[in-house]
Amino acid sequence: MSDHYQPGYGPPPGGPQQPYGTPQQGWPGAAPSQPGGYGYPGTPPQPGYGTQPPTPSSGPAMWSHLGALLTVTAGTMMCCGLGALLGWVYPLSLRGNERHKHDPYIRHHATQAVNYGITQAIMAALGLILYVASALIFAAAATEEQRNSSGLAVPLLTVIVIFGAYALSGVVCAVIGTVKATRGELWTYPRLIAWPLSKG
Repeated sequence: MSDHYQPGYGPPPGGPQQPYGTPQQGWPGAAPSQPGGYGYPGTPPQPGYGTQPPTPSSGPAMWSHLGALLTVTAGTMMCCGLGALLGWVYPLSLRGNERHKHDPYIRHHATQAVNYGITQAIMAALGLILYVASALIFAAAATEEQRNSSGLAVPLLTVIVIFGAYALSGVVCAVIGTVKATRGELWTYPRLIAWPLSKG
């Protein structure tokens, strides 16, 4: 082998050349390259290149809980109780979205919100059935004097108080789920509030 340098064959005179974009040692102001910074001095590490783990997708995860909560609460007040039956729709569409369905963090929170919405819908329907049944049974079994009194208010108020307390507990849990998702934390609803009907 000849020791003479030929263009295109081997390193140029003066030793091996540094890769393109890497600061040469000894240059004025040159700083050691940082991982993921493409070799330029002062360039911070770029996410997604092995320098730091990807952060959880807290935005869509948060909205899965918040969307279910707003549908159940605001939708119920605006649409004569219809919102209580549809709280599962938004988190289910979010979980099935092409952008999110392969993200385990979003799928976990969206599944929790789906279970919350389904459970709230079942309990709202059950509460309505018990309310109407209580009124019909009282009307059929009560005497004329009892019908004219406030006796009907007792079973109806009992149903309202029980299911109102349950709905309030669900609201509190949905708020906790929203906060947890915002902070990048995994969280699961209590089984009483969100039955694990759907698996993520």
